[in-house]
Amino acid sequence: MDRIRQVQVFIQVMESGNFTRAAEALSIPRSTVSTTIQALEDRLEAQLLQRTTRQVVPTHDGLQFLEAAQTLVDAFEAAESIFRQRPQQAEGRLHVDIPSRIGRRIIIPALPEFLKQNPRVKLEFSMNDRIINMLTEGVDCVIRVGHLPDSELVCKKLGEIEVINCASPIYLAQRGTPISLDDMGGHILVNYAVNLPALAAEWEYVEDGRQRVMKMQSAITVDNAEAYVASAKAGMGIIQVPKFDVQDDLESGALVQILEAYKAPSLPISLLYPSRRNLPLRLRVFQSWVTELLSKHGVWGNG
Repeated sequence: MDRIRQVQVFIQVMESGNFTRAAEALSIPRSTVSTTIQALEDRLEAQLLQRTTRQVVPTHDGLQFLEAAQTLVDAFEAAESIFRQRPQQAEGRLHVDIPSRIGRRIIIPALPEFLKQNPRVKLEFSMNDRIINMLTEGVDCVIRVGHLPDSELVCKKLGEIEVINCASPIYLAQRGTPISLDDMGGHILVNYAVNLPALAAEWEYVEDGRQRVMKMQSAITVDNAEAYVASAKAGMGIIQVPKFDVQDDLESGALVQILEAYKAPSLPISLLYPSRRNLPLRLRVFQSWVTELLSKHGVWGNG
């Protein structure tokens, strides 16, 4: 196998997270991937990967080589493209991790059109609200809602999401509909926390242009968006939730919007991916597509 091909196989292993997925993406036997990486390491006289039964993790030498390898392959592909007679088409495996409600309500239903436009892209989706390790879990990019901790990942903001206050008619019939902040003492929240055990429930709102927080009581704490909305519909408290996420419930009357003058600040929605100067075309195409898709579902300020 020529040297460029060895480098391409190495990059695919890094993107896929293990030899099996890399072999599937390249349409070659897993044994070929293994022997190619071994030959590359022998030629460089350096160990590039730490191998386990389920995943591969780059060594320090491997991380250094990855950046140079990507530059080399990109330059090679750019040179080849001069002589291509047809436009470049996105292809290969793309593993995306998304929040469950966004996946179920927005992204998954729209995927047939994406795949029609990009028939050579093979998609893998996982759905989490938690922070994940992209390298060890073989994920190419993640979509997350909210303010994110600093990391070495590239964070591309896709837009802002309106957050509203709502509760079920059952809950409001039992406790009354709050009109002002003074009424909140007699109410409870459904508490949301990515990690349990959770901190005390808090009501977030904006007043006079400043973000404020009010401590509240709660009867239930949940760690994912599906349970959060379901708890509100069951009458267990007030929630603060992206409007697009409960639009159907508002229209059907399963939930009622309240306290419109005291909404929480809007939340950023972002696409994150490992820091790298040149992104695969399949990832660039997905980013453009999902940005346009979200703009049709109440996400504003894209870019």
